[in-house]
Amino acid sequence: MADILITTTENFPFDWANLESYRDSFACRKEIYLKEDDNVIENLIFLFHYLFQSHEKEMVIYNKSWWDFCLDTWDVNKEEYNYDVEGKSLETQEYFKILGDSKIQIGYSGCCKCSNLDKFLSVILKCIINHIAPYSPLFCAIEDEFFFYFHHTGSIGVYYKSENQSIKSILSKASNKFLVTD
Repeated sequence: MADILITTTENFPFDWANLESYRDSFACRKEIYLKEDDNVIENLIFLFHYLFQSHEKEMVIYNKSWWDFCLDTWDVNKEEYNYDVEGKSLETQEYFKILGDSKIQIGYSGCCKCSNLDKFLSVILKCIINHIAPYSPLFCAIEDEFFFYFHHTGSIGVYYKSENQSIKSILSKASNKFLVTD
């Protein structure tokens, strides 16, 4: 079974979000940081499940360009993208394997569902924490109108249209175990 499946929701689901500059979105924003910096990848996976467990089945993951996620896909000398695994970091090779096994075509831009979140998170978080990728794809809870992404600082940025009951619950849980800032 593929780890990533293309969904019928191809475009990013929120018209209030500015994908060029998240901070310019017509939305509220919170940053949720880990309090400890040991085992960052494991702790971010725990944070994900702890805060978003009730949304995992409905969540779609958006990426403007799935194959361009890792920085070492850009060939500076030729000024073009290169998707050969040769010469790529181990993290990029592992990420490419997930995409290839899932039959995500080069150039695909849009939403996917993930059937193995722990495996996917482990791979993308290694890329992010090791500075192979600047930040994660966007995880979207369409019904509750919020999205978030992982950042190399050991945090997630959450953007939401309004402080609905779901967001209140997530932020309340976050403030019990993590550092929440504006």
